[in-house]
Amino acid sequence: MMFNSMKTIIIILLVSIMPIFGQDADTTDYEEEAGNEMNTSVDISYSQDKGNTDFLSLYYGFSFSVLGNVGPLTDTEFSINFSRSDDKFDGESFTDEQSLTSQFDLWANQQISPFLFFQNSFDKTIGLNNRINYGVGAKLGLLKWLSVSYALLYETEEYEPFFGYTDSTAFDFYNYTDSTWWGEYSFTDSTNFYDDYYYYYYGLDEDDIDVAYDTDGDGEYDEFYVYTDSILVYADYYYTDSTLAGEYHVVTDSVNLGGEQKFWRHSIRPKIKLKLFDNNVVFDYRFYFKPKMDDWEDFLLENELKITIATFNEAVTIDFSYTDKYNSRYDPARNTNKGIANLYDMNDKNITLGVSFMF
Repeated sequence: MMFNSMKTIIIILLVSIMPIFGQDADTTDYEEEAGNEMNTSVDISYSQDKGNTDFLSLYYGFSFSVLGNVGPLTDTEFSINFSRSDDKFDGESFTDEQSLTSQFDLWANQQISPFLFFQNSFDKTIGLNNRINYGVGAKLGLLKWLSVSYALLYETEEYEPFFGYTDSTAFDFYNYTDSTWWGEYSFTDSTNFYDDYYYYYYGLDEDDIDVAYDTDGDGEYDEFYVYTDSILVYADYYYTDSTLAGEYHVVTDSVNLGGEQKFWRHSIRPKIKLKLFDNNVVFDYRFYFKPKMDDWEDFLLENELKITIATFNEAVTIDFSYTDKYNSRYDPARNTNKGIANLYDMNDKNITLGVSFMF
């Protein structure tokens, strides 16, 4: 069944790619009568396996952009991009992320282009429940195919609650398997064997009887009990001869290293965009460096590559995308709190091959 599916995909790709070099039109743009350029695309991917493997994968995305004049504002561009990934294996989620991005560029095709930016995203697979950032920036065109942009963003970030315990009170923990056991009993429900001479005389000489009865020397006989019918009220080990196995911490005085935080972040992005073979192949590479304003050692790195290939139909394109994301929060070499640094992998990589529909 897998072979048949792969064969079908290969045939579709071959039929789609063959007319590329004979196509003159740029299929990524749609020109309205008003002279503005509009681009809308929808991406959908679905896969499911049942039986020996229980797997479900769902991805869908939407993008819209319009480029043109808006009243007195010339050469403006407005864009919205949305994507959602939800993958499960044996009923357990292993991909659960979403991103919504909107940007407004003034003088989009000029050498200097200021812009407004907004993004709302989450990635449950790395404990990120929510991230919202918005701000202002500007793009500087260096070459026809190369530009650099900078944005100052205000960010609200919420991670899953986590207690690192590095600021907590530490208590020693022992392995008591090699310790001497002792216990305390409540004798109120025990049988008094004061008059059971056989029980107390056993193993004693005649001269030791009074000593056995009066162990504390107060002139009064003691009472003796058996422990088999007594209640155990407390038990413990003498840990002086035990091996120290580690430490444990109390949560009450610990700081929640997850939760919500608000701060400013820089965003620096070089971009390379090439249009080849009469605009039938578009190469778009972007690199993001996003440090916190007050701590440049706490940062995000993102590599994004997208290659778009035109097909025999202007409304259909083949898209290849690759992303590589790095989060210094989960890098043991940078984050001194090893409890957090070892929660997740510092890198996330993704490769996607799909078909987009333009309208």
